[in-house]
Formats: sequence, structure tokens, C-alpha cells
Amino acid sequence: MSAAAARIAFAMLALLLSFSPSALADGSNVLTDEQRQAEIEKLNWISAAGHYQLAASHSHIDLPDGYYLLLGADAARYDTLTNGLDASNTEAIVFHDADHTAVYFVFDAVGYVKDDDWSEVDADSFLKQMQEAELKANSERARQGLSYMIVDGWKEPPRFDTATHTAYWATSLSNAMSHWINATAVRLARNGYHYVIWVGEEKAFTGSSNSLASVMAIHDYDTGYRYSDYVEGDKLAGYGVGALVASILGVKFGKGFLLALLGGILVFGKKILAVAAAIVVAAGAIIMRSRRKAAALPPSAPPPPAGPPPAAG
Repeated sequence: MSAAAARIAFAMLALLLSFSPSALADGSNVLTDEQRQAEIEKLNWISAAGHYQLAASHSHIDLPDGYYLLLGADAARYDTLTNGLDASNTEAIVFHDADHTAVYFVFDAVGYVKDDDWSEVDADSFLKQMQEAELKANSERARQGLSYMIVDGWKEPPRFDTATHTAYWATSLSNAMSHWINATAVRLARNGYHYVIWVGEEKAFTGSSNSLASVMAIHDYDTGYRYSDYVEGDKLAGYGVGALVASILGVKFGKGFLLALLGGILVFGKKILAVAAAIVVAAGAIIMRSRRKAAALPPSAPPPPAGPPPAAG
């Protein structure tokens, strides 16, 4: 499937998830909205502040008060339930109760990604390519009876934090119904990287250095697995962080180099499903709050968080 076709398919899926039953990527039966919500409430929602390990990436999250956390299989299950996509690499989702946002941590153990090509990142060129791609995709969306999508511009152009070996950027997007922010980070480790997606309403976004980085600040790699722990002989990814970001954005890098690695489900699924998040997040908050009031949950069971979007990525 081409990148454009994949994005169209995921856009259709996102809209269907908001309004009708959906089939899951794991091949399980189609679920109604009520059944999906029941499955979500069965997950192990962590609300207690504390230190939690992310086994696949040899990293950890120090969860503060006011946040909820899904880990491992629970995070992957939530991602699959709400997106209908294979989410096996999703190892943690952090929800913030106050502003109804969610941050997805997706890990890929590709090896050591070099950071020596960031100077070749051309934000203006990237934006132009993204806008041209969306214009082409819109004609197909119209044929499918779907709403158009527009890349309005950078909310924050790509930047690289050398202290934390993390790239940040945020894109402003819109369609006929809404405007939203697609905020993303890539954090490098010794043996791979985390692809991190911020999901929430536009009004909740205060900048990647606040909205996204505030959650990134509670995450770190364990000693021996940090980017600075690299030693000669470690597995190499074979590309740099600049090329990786270009691939995530679906644009050409340098002299036409474009990674195929991330040009499919992971990247475009998350990007497009952020559309549904912006549209349904308010409704999701109302539904979950009403459920919390109506259901007498036992004191030992943390209530489902108020606000994680039921179709977010």
C-alpha cells in the first residue's frame, strides 16, 4: 500500500471509530462503542504516583500525581481498541487528567541512530512537501466522501535538543470541522528510539517545550541504555535522526533519501488518527465523567481517566 493510500485508509478508519462499531487489527470481533468502552475500563489503569519500568526499551516513567498510565500489554491493547491498528510497539500511554491530553510512547529497537545529520533538516522544504502531499491526497479523500485535510503550517518547526537527544516539532492542521495540533517527539536511545505522540485539543497545547516536554521529562532510559552509553560494536540503525524525522513526516531528505522503514502504518496511522482525537476529545471527557458518576467503582480500582480521547493516536 502506498503512503497516500495508507493515509486515506487510516482517515476513513478514524472517522468510523468515532461514529460506528470497529474491527480490531488483532482479528477479534467487531465491537460496538459500548463494548469497546467496557474493554477499556478493564485495563490496568495506574493512578498511583511512582516509578514504573518500560521493559522493551529499558527505560522508566516516574509518574507524578494527576496522571494516569497504561503500560505494556495494556497500553498496546488500548491503542488497538481505539485505533483498530496493530499497536505491538506501543509500550506506554500517559494521560493527564487536568487538560485531557494523552502521550503515546512507541519504541523501535532499530539500533543506534546517529545525530550528525540534523544540520541538513530543512523545515521550509519539509513543510512544502507535506502541504503538496495533502493536496494530492485531498482529491482522493473527496472521491471517498471524506473531509479534506490541510497542513496549515508549523506550530513549532523541528528542533533538536542535544542535551536529551530529542527532536521536537508540532504541526497545525485543519479540516472543515476543526483545527488541531499534531505534536511529536523522537527520543534517541542506545539501541533505538521512542516515537512519542501528543494528542489533545488545540487549546491544551502550550508548546512542545511545555505540553509535550513536560511528559517527556518524567521519562528516561535506564543506566546502560542511554544514548550516551553507546560503545563501538553496538548495532547501528544505518541512518541519522534527520533522516528519521523526514521519514516520519513522509518527506524527502537531502538528495532524495527517504526511509521506507516508517512510511507506513505506524507513522501515518498516528498522524491521521490525531484528527479524530481533536474532534471527539470533548465528547469523550463528558462520557467518561458521566460513567464515573454513575458507576460505584470500588475504592481499590482507579477510575477511568476523564478525557483520554476514545479514538486517539
